[in-house]
Amino acid sequence: MTPRERVIRVLLRILAHPYRYTKRDLAQYFGMSKDALKEDISAIRNVGLTIDHDDQHHLAILPEREFQELRHLQPLSEEDKARLAGVLQYLPGREALYLRKKLESLYDFQQLGLRALRKPALDRIDRLSAAKQQQEQAILENYRSRSNQVRDRLVEPFHVDPEKDTLQAYDVEAKDSRHYRLSRIERVRLTGNRWQHAGDHRVKITDVFRIADNEQVPVHLIMDVFAYNSLTEEFPLTTTYLDPGAEPNTYDFHCQVNHEFKGLLNFIMANALHVDIIGPARLRSIVRAEAEKIFRKFES
Repeated sequence: MTPRERVIRVLLRILAHPYRYTKRDLAQYFGMSKDALKEDISAIRNVGLTIDHDDQHHLAILPEREFQELRHLQPLSEEDKARLAGVLQYLPGREALYLRKKLESLYDFQQLGLRALRKPALDRIDRLSAAKQQQEQAILENYRSRSNQVRDRLVEPFHVDPEKDTLQAYDVEAKDSRHYRLSRIERVRLTGNRWQHAGDHRVKITDVFRIADNEQVPVHLIMDVFAYNSLTEEFPLTTTYLDPGAEPNTYDFHCQVNHEFKGLLNFIMANALHVDIIGPARLRSIVRAEAEKIFRKFES
């Protein structure tokens, strides 16, 4: 984990779990020294955020003062971005740009769909974290799946990632490890029953399209402003991997994604006239095959 990524993860951990972690807890959680953690806390304070602590030194970020834009689910203002740019001068130029873009995408809650700072979402995350820590089964009440169903799921949560709005858990009914969106869970209810399938828990890498897949491949796209807007609005975590292109009003996208190109393929098909695929060649072949299927469907 690089220093820039660590600062972000420390920030997210405090945001998602207010008054849960002490500095010592965070240092142990991320496997860092106390001095390194102090530097991260200082960097967060320098951005203008107020870090509070209770009598037992558990940390929280106060949302009622400098953090008003989060409470109202508003993106960072231009003034905020300028302040961030000044504060992040302690990092090399490219690393400062990376961190600033990452923070912007994290703060833009309306686009990111990461409602983790609102109390109902915090309650869900806290209960899922408790289920993981206590190795307890939980019920995801009224989970809204992509298959157009709304029903309860009995699961064993083993990986919670508020940054990517994802939960990885073992589905007791399906007898398989599944990937869930935190924002699609209405409520979480702890059952008091212990895990029964710990040996089948498998944490997978989650890409910027929120697809869990340990087989990742690099992709390189060039896109115009229209496609840039479409991509970042639907998948805000992609912002970190976009840079200005060689030509005006173009953007380069370099990123590791799931090997089946789920999520990315839909984006390319919907924005085909605004995207050029530089690599890999297999992605171009898949897009061509999908386009031919569409053509044949409407040929008659």
